[in-house]
Amino acid sequence: MVIDGVRVPWAAAAGYVRTDAGWEFRPRVYNTLNVPLIQIIFANLYLGIAEGALATAATYTRERTRPWPYTPDLKESATQEFHVLETYGDLRAKLWAAEALTERAVTLIEAINAHADTVTPEERGEAEVVIAAAKQVAIDVGLEVGTRVYDVTGARATASSVGLDIFWRNIRTHSLHDPVAHKRAEVGRHALLGELPEPSWYT
Repeated sequence: MVIDGVRVPWAAAAGYVRTDAGWEFRPRVYNTLNVPLIQIIFANLYLGIAEGALATAATYTRERTRPWPYTPDLKESATQEFHVLETYGDLRAKLWAAEALTERAVTLIEAINAHADTVTPEERGEAEVVIAAAKQVAIDVGLEVGTRVYDVTGARATASSVGLDIFWRNIRTHSLHDPVAHKRAEVGRHALLGELPEPSWYT
């Protein structure tokens, strides 16, 4: 894509430096890092939404979910039921794993920012692959949390007044703008062929 006819002061034009002959374009890999930074922000956004879903569901389960009465192993509280504990444990572990991968991506991008003038295309590409992996995992885990919380809250928790539905819907809606299948393929090309993504509007 080419952007034409935009007027900005030379000092604000990315990649241009003042020389004796005037302003000269000197492309730097560093100037292409805005998209990876945005992508890592999105991954953190999805994880934050998932955290909100899990916390909201946990409060509801503790305060309002009733134990299943039609079982020989009747519990006094839903919080004592094995499947409830197992589900919260599984979702919590998956969120921690997604957060750890996202932190790894953040560490890579921060390391690149520490030497802006000498960033190589390989460094950028390697960081972008991990960011793509973090984003796809954040989406997957976020959607799973947003769906499975109903297994441990019950039918009454589907009421819009409870507000659990907003978490799944927010991740689902936002993640459609940059289809997750392309993130998986980006990571796949690197894993299978050793290819690194080229800078684009989405990488």
